[in-house]
Amino acid sequence: MQTLIRVIPEKEPEHAEFYVHCKDQSIERLVEYVEQERYHTMMLTCYRGDEIVKLKERAICFIETVREKQLVHTDSETLEVKKRLYELEHLLPAGFIRISKSVIINMDRVSSYRPMVNGLMEVSFPNNKTVYISRKYLKDVRSQIMEVRNERKSCGNP
Repeated sequence: MQTLIRVIPEKEPEHAEFYVHCKDQSIERLVEYVEQERYHTMMLTCYRGDEIVKLKERAICFIETVREKQLVHTDSETLEVKKRLYELEHLLPAGFIRISKSVIINMDRVSSYRPMVNGLMEVSFPNNKTVYISRKYLKDVRSQIMEVRNERKSCGNP
């Protein structure tokens, strides 16, 4: 898809126009993304011991609760965040999804999904860590994973 960016005077309101062959859920998500100004990178305040660290959401692989602490896993380190998982669910962009009572993943950072014999699904990340999608959340996560594939087919793309 081609893009065109035109810089306009400060007094003019910013706007976006989309010319698409098919209006589907991915386009609707894009519109929501633009309208809610989610393209501004979200920064999560984390802690490395006593040091405060601002972490871009795209650096996050997953967030888990361990012994009442919320741990943020990146490719290279694990940091702590003071917010609860339910608060983070509302703060984080749409690519983040809860997969169990104690884990939220960044779907954009997943390396692979692997079904398990016991009905769970294993999720692997570039940092070689794995988490598991519980049965309670599996149906919702599967539908989100398949959504992109189905949208491509509905617009005639392979």
